[in-house]
Amino acid sequence: MPALKEKILTLSEAAGLIPDGARIHIGGFSVHNHPMAFVHELIRKGVKDLTLVGHVGTCEIDILVGAGSVKKVEISYVGLEEHGLAQNYRRAVEKGLIELEEYSEPVSFERFACSSRGQSFFTTQEMLGTDLPKYNPKIKEMISPYNGQKYHLVPAADPDWVVLHAPMGDKYGNVLFFERRQLPERLDETAGQSCANVIVTVEQIISRDRVMGLSHLNVLPRFRTTAIVEAPYGAHPTSCIKLYDQDREHLGMYARMSRRPEGLKEYLDKYVYGVKSHLEYLNLVGLESLLKCRVVGGTLV
Repeated sequence: MPALKEKILTLSEAAGLIPDGARIHIGGFSVHNHPMAFVHELIRKGVKDLTLVGHVGTCEIDILVGAGSVKKVEISYVGLEEHGLAQNYRRAVEKGLIELEEYSEPVSFERFACSSRGQSFFTTQEMLGTDLPKYNPKIKEMISPYNGQKYHLVPAADPDWVVLHAPMGDKYGNVLFFERRQLPERLDETAGQSCANVIVTVEQIISRDRVMGLSHLNVLPRFRTTAIVEAPYGAHPTSCIKLYDQDREHLGMYARMSRRPEGLKEYLDKYVYGVKSHLEYLNLVGLESLLKCRVVGGTLV
């Protein structure tokens, strides 16, 4: 039996795998489970011309757009939920600084499932009666040869890279999620099967023996992952479901600052460019703020 390959990288090494112009999916859903430590590292490295393929996005897309890292976004929604609009994203779309390829939310989900099945497109009636096909030329119309009904043809997501955040994994790239998985984790599971290049940041690297004892939680086995990175609080300021909640105070501050390009620059200078590592970022956020987000009773195993 061949020796197992260790896949642990630093955040800097893992972010260095993403080239300019890559087509990338940043995991998570709404304000949950986004690999924000990885996003910050991408910005520090100055990666450009990314195409972000998603479903429901928030600050992970907004900050990449604001930092000038993005050429195109394919998604259904980008917003800051209770904190209002994603202002960087909105400004960029309104000014034509980025391309937008918009789909409905269920169709955006299904694009990743389509990729996981190895298909290049799928059919749907989800967007009939909407203006989405009018503004998105990738949505093609067809008539079913079986019942004469109208359908739309939609291309698969087909990301070059998928980056996820998860609770735990081992050095060989086995990734574990909790047993009672919610929508964000289910979507990450599907996205992790839609691409050959999958990077996962985790709250904790655990031993292979513990992985073997928790094999029913091994949603992404090692053959699916390219690299694994240990990044405690790596989803901050979004949540890591069952471990810590979103940092509402920090997200509110980000929303207020990003209403103006000058405010976004101040945020980036302090929390992204102003630190050299994820650990420095956590120290800047502060222990008190991090502890307030903890889910009481939350545990990794």
